[in-house]
Amino acid sequence: MNQLTVQIFSSDLFETFEHYKKAFNATQISLARGSENEPIHLEIDIMGNNIAIAPLAPHEITKGNVTVICLGFDNKDALMQAYDVLREGGQTDGLAELPWSSLQGYVTDKYGVVWCIGL
Repeated sequence: MNQLTVQIFSSDLFETFEHYKKAFNATQISLARGSENEPIHLEIDIMGNNIAIAPLAPHEITKGNVTVICLGFDNKDALMQAYDVLREGGQTDGLAELPWSSLQGYVTDKYGVVWCIGL
């Protein structure tokens, strides 16, 4: 089953989490750390919805484009089908292995929608 996760970007993952914890009684689902043990991906639950908080964006952050649509795929074939279609006329830095995903990447499609897709 595919899972939709909303991703937001913040310069301080924990401060952002505490804000949503206060506002929505959010709970932490997972935390991924980078090679220097720095927090690089924090997933939280807000009222049954997964929200991923990341410190960096694959594109310039401006008011109105702070949300990325993230989809988790069950298999690589389905992921690659979506990736190939989304990148037609769009932009991407490719797919890569990350601490929380065996294959993930960002694609800005030809309509300007930013997608984070992975396994």
